Amino acid sequence: MAAVMTVLPVVRLVPIAVDERDAFFAAYEAYSAELEPFDPAHEPTDVAAYREAVEDDLSYADSGRELSWILVGRERAGFAVLRHLPDWLDPERMITTIAEFCVFAPHRRGGIGRAAVLTILAQERARGTYEVEAGILRDNEAAHAFWGALGFEVRQVHTARRP
Repeated sequence: MAAVMTVLPVVRLVPIAVDERDAFFAAYEAYSAELEPFDPAHEPTDVAAYREAVEDDLSYADSGRELSWILVGRERAGFAVLRHLPDWLDPERMITTIAEFCVFAPHRRGGIGRAAVLTILAQERARGTYEVEAGILRDNEAAHAFWGALGFEVRQVHTARRP
């Protein structure tokens, strides 16, 4: 039986311009609400506080935070928020965290997410990044399957509680 070759869509990661941040934070708010069922103990995200923290972080030239649209042609199909920081064990090695990753609902199940992650990985290889990690909510089985299919493996489990 011959293997079926899947052709992925062509995607581009384009930095989110300052004048596009309202659109980004509106998309982030919808994404955050969509994730709430996967983390039932978590309080809803205060998007205004998130925005303030991100805007403050972006005001520093060396923040390491990168906000990008995932584009298919000229259409926004999602977004990615990356964070580039030195490895605390070896500051010569850079670690990139995919802090937020969203493919908008109308664009799902067509390979856009896979193509975007492969683009991120290629970008990070070119930068000399040592490792790329992605956070996944415990109960989000679809996200576990997605990242696992891309070769990501569970290496840490974070626990939390209120004092």
